[in-house]
Amino acid sequence: MNPGKSGRSGSAWSLGAALLALTGSVWAGVQPQPVSADAAPQAWVAYAQRVSERLQSALSGDAETAQRFGAFFDEWVATDAHTVPPSAVVSNGGPASDSDALPADGALPTLKVRVWLDRTGSVTRVEFDEAAIGDERAAADLRALLLQQSVGAPPPLAMKQPVVIRLVPGAQL
Repeated sequence: MNPGKSGRSGSAWSLGAALLALTGSVWAGVQPQPVSADAAPQAWVAYAQRVSERLQSALSGDAETAQRFGAFFDEWVATDAHTVPPSAVVSNGGPASDSDALPADGALPTLKVRVWLDRTGSVTRVEFDEAAIGDERAAADLRALLLQQSVGAPPPLAMKQPVVIRLVPGAQL
């Protein structure tokens, strides 16, 4: 494109070209690279911990959705946890393996959740493996419960999202 022939100023065309260059990888389907906890700035790690604590607290709260999900999870652990595909559930915060469907040490399985927050610290989107839960209503309850939460502070500047946390349904803080 020749800026002189189109009647657009050179600076406007340059700005557009720069924006295209910056966003081209997004349009091409390239996903942003995750940042490990070891490589993340301390402010990001502290904020992720705050998100985790807030959402874990919500799971053990008095809200009707929390109570329903808690009752489902208790029953799930007692009867069906061993049938969950190992790739869907992790134990003790580590990577999933064939033996992680129900940890041998009696620890509760954890659920990996990706969380997006707005500039006020309110949860705007969550993703988790609904197949790991295996019950549409329980998954809907968990989603609704998490989407009602606010961390109470905005994410640190330039913090990448989603924030990936591990929740332990049934655990108390």
